[in-house]
Amino acid sequence: MARKADSLAPDKMQLFVASLAGLAPAEINKAKVLYIRNAIDEYEAELLSTQASKWMFLLFALVPLFWPFLYVAKKSMDAHFEMARRRVHNAIEVWGDDLRGHHFPVERLVPLKWW
Repeated sequence: MARKADSLAPDKMQLFVASLAGLAPAEINKAKVLYIRNAIDEYEAELLSTQASKWMFLLFALVPLFWPFLYVAKKSMDAHFEMARRRVHNAIEVWGDDLRGHHFPVERLVPLKWW
């Protein structure tokens, strides 16, 4: 399964922060809030997309030949979603001073449920 671009990857974060140069502090804070909210939405959309494909995995699981590949794919997806959750939490922590007083729906960053 192809992964979407991760907006909280270090290189993308650096480009985003560089694009904020010259803005007023209030505008910078708004942009950071929107950036994190969009990252949470991106995570949730990718999670729903992956959960929708679990039926395909179930069909492949009927053939024992595919079991090793499915195991590796599952571990890879679990690691991807864990990294994405950590990146959102890290961004909120790093920008904590700028984002004071804002609530982010981090409860939507649930782990991938397979069954």
